[in-house]
Amino acid sequence: MQRVLRYSSIIGRLFNPGSLDLYLAKVFILRYLVILVGLIATLQALDLLAKSDDILAGDGATMSDLWTYVTLRTPQLVTLFSPFVALLSAILSFAGLNVHSEIIIMKTAGWNAFRIVLPLTMMSILIAALHFVFNETVSVKARAELRNWEEHEFAADLPPAPDVVYDSWVADGNNLIKAESASRNGSILLLDKVTQYVRNKNQEVTALIKADFAVYRDGSWTLFEVKKFDLKTLEVTPLENLDWKTRVPPERYIALALKPDQVNLQQLRQAIKQLKNEGHSTNDYETQLHQKFVLPLSTLLMPLLAGLAAFGLHRGGNLFGRILITMAMGFGYFVINNLFVALGQYGAVPPIVAAWLPLLLFGLIGISFILLTEE
Repeated sequence: MQRVLRYSSIIGRLFNPGSLDLYLAKVFILRYLVILVGLIATLQALDLLAKSDDILAGDGATMSDLWTYVTLRTPQLVTLFSPFVALLSAILSFAGLNVHSEIIIMKTAGWNAFRIVLPLTMMSILIAALHFVFNETVSVKARAELRNWEEHEFAADLPPAPDVVYDSWVADGNNLIKAESASRNGSILLLDKVTQYVRNKNQEVTALIKADFAVYRDGSWTLFEVKKFDLKTLEVTPLENLDWKTRVPPERYIALALKPDQVNLQQLRQAIKQLKNEGHSTNDYETQLHQKFVLPLSTLLMPLLAGLAAFGLHRGGNLFGRILITMAMGFGYFVINNLFVALGQYGAVPPIVAAWLPLLLFGLIGISFILLTEE
């Protein structure tokens, strides 16, 4: 009964926070905003210095294009560095509270370590939710537009980025097909610079069929400006327009060349479903799908990892050393997470394990440190 009352009181505080809860949340969120703005401004300035010559060299470029680059690049930097900023903010918040003996005062008032971490965790949940929404609505579109702009060498007055993917490779039986780009307009699919590698049963290339472009419309393919090169006779035969018989579903060209960080959650799920129905491996896409949730949720780890700087000073060791250990653990998480993402993409580890294991592992490490340093 006492345990039920204790947990119900904690849940009640979530919906009716006290003045101390608001104070801790304010300390954390203000530091988060200041560090985020400062870090993103610095990184953006350095990036702009490196890219300014290329941007201004674009066809019809003006000085205003520099600001356009900033508006497209900044959302990517925000989503990439938000969890790291949360780590720095939590460390500085707890270190400041520790130096001014506010942690001791809270414990004297009957708060345990997890109760002190709770307001920062709640703010981290809010940041994670905003991070996810911002990435799905702003960042993915900004990445696609920036790539489209870079593909055209920063030329001015470009139309909006089309529904297009680049460098699409598919297999059609023994043959291989490469398209430099694939774009979709309603029920019509357009492939640009198509090359079909005709191979025999021994997987040896016997001929090349090249076309300037291919169009899928009304259930059939047509190749335009076609040339066939026979490797045995070394002859090139112009074929002009050609009805193209292929067993490759049109949607596969789009699905296989999608960039997971440039599409939203729904588009990525559709691509995975399309490829699974055709028997293709989807380890890469599934890992990236889970990462769309894991990256924002990694913000919740940071107050737990930063707890070492809050609760360990009075037990021995100096504050600066504990801050370094906390930062090392934070960097360690990002390194291990990237390692497991690579393993998941190559199929060495199941995608769900590759995406979620580092988050769970470091979450347990953070909780363990708080328990070990709690007096």
